[in-house]
Parts: sequence; C-alpha cells; structure tokens
Amino acid sequence: MRWVPRALRDTTVTYDAADLVSVAVIGAAVTAWTSVASGAFSALVFVVCQLAFFTFYAVGSLLSAWTTLAAGVLFDLPLRLLIGYGVINTALLALAWLSPLGMLGNFALLCLLTVLLAVGATVRRQSCTNAASRWLVALCLVATTLWCQDSIDPIVEQENWVLFKPWVDGFYHAVHIRSFADSHGASTIEDFRMSGVPARLYHYGVYMLPALVKQASGISSYAAFAAVLAPVGVLFTGFAAYAFIGSMWGAWPGLAAATALLLMPDGAQQGFGNPFMSYQWLTQISPSATYGLALLAVAWLFVIRGCTGGNRLQLLAGWSVAAVLVAYKLHYVVASALLLLVIPALFFRAKVGIRGRALWVALACGFYFAALWLGQTVPGVPIIRLDGSGAREIMHLVHSFHVPGALQQFFSERVGRDAPGDTNLLYGVPYVLLAVLGSFTPLLVLLVVLLRRRSSLLCVVFPIALILNFLVMFFGLALDFESSTPDELSHRPLMIVYFFVTAWVGGGLGYLLSESVRWGRFTRYGVLAGALALIPVPALLGPGVQLMWVMPKISPVRLPTALVRTAEYIRTHGTPDDLFQDSQFDRIYAIAALSERKTFVAHTLTNMPFRADDVAKRTAAVDRIMSLKQLALVQGTARAFGIRWFVLQLGNQVQWPEQLAQHPVFEMGAFRVYEF
Repeated sequence: MRWVPRALRDTTVTYDAADLVSVAVIGAAVTAWTSVASGAFSALVFVVCQLAFFTFYAVGSLLSAWTTLAAGVLFDLPLRLLIGYGVINTALLALAWLSPLGMLGNFALLCLLTVLLAVGATVRRQSCTNAASRWLVALCLVATTLWCQDSIDPIVEQENWVLFKPWVDGFYHAVHIRSFADSHGASTIEDFRMSGVPARLYHYGVYMLPALVKQASGISSYAAFAAVLAPVGVLFTGFAAYAFIGSMWGAWPGLAAATALLLMPDGAQQGFGNPFMSYQWLTQISPSATYGLALLAVAWLFVIRGCTGGNRLQLLAGWSVAAVLVAYKLHYVVASALLLLVIPALFFRAKVGIRGRALWVALACGFYFAALWLGQTVPGVPIIRLDGSGAREIMHLVHSFHVPGALQQFFSERVGRDAPGDTNLLYGVPYVLLAVLGSFTPLLVLLVVLLRRRSSLLCVVFPIALILNFLVMFFGLALDFESSTPDELSHRPLMIVYFFVTAWVGGGLGYLLSESVRWGRFTRYGVLAGALALIPVPALLGPGVQLMWVMPKISPVRLPTALVRTAEYIRTHGTPDDLFQDSQFDRIYAIAALSERKTFVAHTLTNMPFRADDVAKRTAAVDRIMSLKQLALVQGTARAFGIRWFVLQLGNQVQWPEQLAQHPVFEMGAFRVYEF
C-alpha cells in the first residue's frame, strides 16, 4: 500500500461494536420514517441509509484517530457521525456541481475513497464509546420521532381536500431535492422558478442526503423531504448538543444537555405565547436551520477546545467547519463569524501579549466586515447594515404573532412602530429573551453564578456572549424590505441562542450533579430519570407544532384533491425532463413538487427581486400563449418554449380555439391539463 501516505499507515483507527449496532439502528429508524411517509417499505431506502450512516461513521472515525485534533474532545459516536456527515455531504454538494456522474455515482466514489483510506490505516476494535452515548442515540431517535410526527406522517386524505401537515415550504424543499437527485453537473441544477436558468448561490447542502435516498430508491421528493430532510436535522441537533457539552463537562452532562434541548418545551410552549419565537416551530419549518446548528456546534466545540488547550489545529478546524457552514445556513455565519474570530483572540492559551491580542481583534473585525462588504456584492444576499433602524419594525412584526392575552396587551402598548426607541429596548429585550428562552433565562443567571468558579471563564461567559451578540443583531440590523423576508438575518439566529443556552443549562445542571460529593454517583440515574419523565412533552406537543395561528390559509396546507390528482397525472404520463406551466404560476410549488417535473416559470408567495426581469419575461410569454387564438400558434409557441403540459385552473381565461380548449387530456374539478 505504497499509495497510502505514511502518516495514515501509522494511524490506528478505532471502532466499537456497540457503535456499529447504533449506526445500524439509526439507519433503520430513518428507513422506518421513510416507510411511513411514503406509504411503503423500500429495501433500497434501507440499503442506502445504512451505507450513508456507516460511511459517515467511518470518515468520523478516521478523523478521530488524528490525536492532535481529538485532544480533549468527546470524539465518540455522535461527533463521529456529525463530522463524517459534514465531510461526505459537503463533498456530495461540490460533486453535484462539478461531476457528471450523478448523485449515485458521486456517492459511490466517496464510499470507495473512504474504504481505501480505512484499508490504508490500522483499524482496531476497541471500546471507544460509553453508556451515555448509547442512551443518547435512543433518546434522540425517540424525541425526533415525537417532535416530527407531522412530518413523518405528512398527508391526510379528506373528502375533497388533501391535508399536508408540514409547513408550506415543504413543497419548496421537495423541488430542490428533485433537482439535486437528478443533477449531473452545474448545468443541470436550475433555478426553482424557471427551468433552464442556473440556480443562484444558496445554502443547498442540506438537500444531499434526501436527494441521495430519493435517487437510489425512487421514493417521491416530498416523502424524502418529510422523512429524511426534516427529522435527520432534528436528530443531529441532539448529537451536537451532546458532543458540545460533553467535550466541555463530560458525557453524562452532555446527555443532560441533549435532554434539555430535545425534551423541554421552548419559551412559546412554556406559556409566553409567541409561536414566531418558538425554537421547536422553527426547527420543523426550516430544516436547514437544524443542520446549521449541528455544524455550528461542532465549529464552536473545536474553537473552545482550541482556546482552552492552546491547540492551533483545533482552532483551525473550528474555523474550517464554520466556513463550510456557508453551504448550510448562511444566516448563522453572519451571526456567529465575528465571535468565532474574536473570542480566540481573548481566550487562546498562548503567550500572545496584550498588543498581539489587540492586533488579533483588529484583524478579526477587519476580516469580518470586509467579508460582509464582499457578500453584499453577491446577488440575492440581503442588506447587512447595523444602524438600529429596524428595531421598531421588528418588534411590531414579532409582537403581531403573540397569542392574544394579558401579556400581549401589556407589551402592545410599549413596543412596536409607535413606541420610542428606548422604550422598545427597555421592554423589548426582556420580552424577546423570555419569548425565546422562557424559564431558561433565570436558570442561566443562576448557573452562571454557581459555575463561575467551577469551570473555565470561557465556558461561563460563552452563553452570555451569544445572547449579547444576538440582541445587538436583533435590534440593530436594518430590515431589508426588498428581500423575500426582511427579518431573516435578525430573526433566525434566535435558534442559535436557544440551542446553546438550553444545552448549556441542561449540561450545567448535569455537571453540578456529577461534581457533587454526595450525589455525584447518581448522575446517570438522575439524567436518565429526567429524560424519561420529559418524554411526554414532545409526545403531546409534537402534533401541530408547525401550526401558526395567524396564518390559517397556509398552516396547515389544504390542497384540492383535484390539484393533487392533476400533479399525479403529469408525473405518471410524462418523463422527468418534461416542463409544465400552471396558469396561476404554482405559487407554493405544490404542482412542481408533487408532479416531480420542472416548471417553465413559477411565482413566489413573497417578494424575490433576484432575476425578477427574467420571471417577468417568462410570465409575459405565458400570458401570450393564453391569449393566442389559432391552434397551430398555441401548440407551436408552447413547444418552442419546451412546455409539454399546461394546467389551466378555474378562473383563468384562454382564447384558444374550441377544438383545443374543450379537449384537455385530463380534467378534474377546477383543473384541466393540456398536452402540447
């Protein structure tokens, strides 16, 4: 094996038999979720899930053998899976753009490379995990299944309607999953609104695993979204909480952290009544956020370990993971990059000196703001301007989601557009903290006091730094009213605060228990008993967690049965390369998602200025087709644009001749389908 680098040949990679069983169980669980979502068991889903998670574990195990990287880190099953996922999944994303092999060929290539590396190293069976890790897998699988009940069993057939329990964005995610599943290089990855137009740069990394499962097994894109994309992200957050806190305070505090994150109700569910600020709601409607949180936790894990141990390699590893995060959740990079760069300047254990640290801070700030300036030149990136101009507007927006009641009435008189800026801050800061964190806010204060002399200064001030950073961004960032969601850079990072504060509080309680002279030996029993007692929380709150009371038209999504059957007809009577056009421009992408076909042009529910001129031109072309009166012109124009299927909805008028208009190839309810 001369082709293997000497450093790898001299490396001993360890694995644990219990880990292999756990990985197999995880793959089987994802298969079970997929069976429920798709309505049938697929042996191919089982095979590809097993291959994927064992590959993640193998890559993570290879990296865990790098002793300098793994120093002081709880590098057992959860972290191995997370790091392996980050490496393989990111490589799949890059290959989707660069390789003509397709999703299956690219994955096979990565599997082969992993096997070759494993063969080149010395692989030895050895106990490298602990009981807490095995309990964690069980906890995370149960909690994920309970929180994701509406995703795992997503569709309910009613008399004239089909109820889709997941958030309306599920159709959007399904469209992207189909696109990447069918990809064979950059030219085949298209703008979800317009076929034939290259996709813009965005955080597409989360779609690789469900796209792989879909392409290998043939399940629908929507089932891949519901059973793979959404639940696996929640599963990974539990792994990340355990690995992050476990590397700080030990395995059983790590399990306590995952318990607090996955089994405790969030601020909105504790009675503070604002579902827009709900962590659990956001984890369900925004799957990219969960994968982003998991990778951000890995980044912070290595940055903090690097600082406390003076380990430059770990520091570089943390920054590298944060850079990869751009492909998963850009919002979190904007929200976290400055702290990731500045905190090491203040806490890195090395003889740098005051001047050296001051220079480090200056360079970090310069790099961060230069990156923001450069990012503003990329089309589609929202405005990033910290001027405080959005404070009144965002408090008005946030407060508009509060469930009516005494608390809502109290704050309605003190925050919002008409309240002075200082009043918005005076009442807005505690309102936001309580709405997001609920009872974790006073618990954090108490634990900071109790742990200030029991743990390192960096570990104690870390959650406080995150909260301050979030509040500055939340109240300080300008809102971009030209983008689809003006508040996204201000609002989405609340998940960072909830994730880390909740994990820190849960882990801190577990750490205090483990350090107790009297009760320390009962730590594992206390943590397990607490987890068991809290399982009813997701069991009761999981159903309906994605509902939003102020948006009854899209929460849940009710589609006419005729629309679903229309999409099914297009899917079963055409080819994957077919183009369709909806007379109402498929605003929620339901036809595109359920038909598994590309659209000539679609509109969006929210304003999206990027490539708006191209959308307008194609919209005008569709209007032109609908206004034509001669059969040959209608057919010739549609074919010239590549449109095979045209969906005409009741209420939209066409000028087509009767011999075409009265003879659709499919008709049901308010929908007619024409084939050109």
